[in-house]
Amino acid sequence: MGGTMGGETTKAGRRGRTSKAPEGAEPAAVFARQLWELKQLAGDPSYDTMRQDHGALASKSALSAAARGAQLPSWDTTWEFVRPLAVGVLGQDEQRVHAQWRQRWDQANAKAAPVEVPSVPPRPRRRAWWALGAVAALGVLPVVVLWPRSERPAPTTIAEPCEAGWLCLYRNIGFDDMNFRTKRQNTCWQLAIYDLQDAVFSYDNNLPTAAHFYDAAKVNVRSIRAGDSSQDSSSLPGAHWFCTGSARP
Repeated sequence: MGGTMGGETTKAGRRGRTSKAPEGAEPAAVFARQLWELKQLAGDPSYDTMRQDHGALASKSALSAAARGAQLPSWDTTWEFVRPLAVGVLGQDEQRVHAQWRQRWDQANAKAAPVEVPSVPPRPRRRAWWALGAVAALGVLPVVVLWPRSERPAPTTIAEPCEAGWLCLYRNIGFDDMNFRTKRQNTCWQLAIYDLQDAVFSYDNNLPTAAHFYDAAKVNVRSIRAGDSSQDSSSLPGAHWFCTGSARP
């Protein structure tokens, strides 16, 4: 019989144990609650069942640790926890599940990563300051050469709109985290410059021309028609180049 305890819903589990959501506000604990909720949604199978009946490749101890929330599991362990439940039990689309959970794991990992601050900041050399002054006097900044103003990543917002006449690429699904936008046609860019190599999850093409993704061998791996958009694209594995119109890398 189920009940409530400390504000959390509990359920009588196997061998008299109680299944309870991990507590805490730390990134690892929050992520573990998401894994716990998925497990409950899938009927709360045992870790042995997840491995033997649904093909989870992680060890029983690794799966159990992932759901406890003491520390963030690796992505490989996370996927072996999620895939058997979301895809194997619940029948969800594997590609979509992979994209959604990889995004969640990346966000949790970024929050959990320690920030290193040097105790004594290095003293800049006079020559370096002189060189920077010379560049500033010429009115040229290196970032302008690498990222033209029209293609610089816009500040991250939730569901940032892509304006009419622009083509926009996002690093997350649902038009979230815009990393690239352009009005230019018949031009190519390297996706790595914009932190988008193998990581385009959604796009919005308001240009009158098509756009194309190419791999390192310059073979087309995906095309976007004029006026096309997607809230839930794949991560486009292998995509190294992005071109508009008739341009090729």
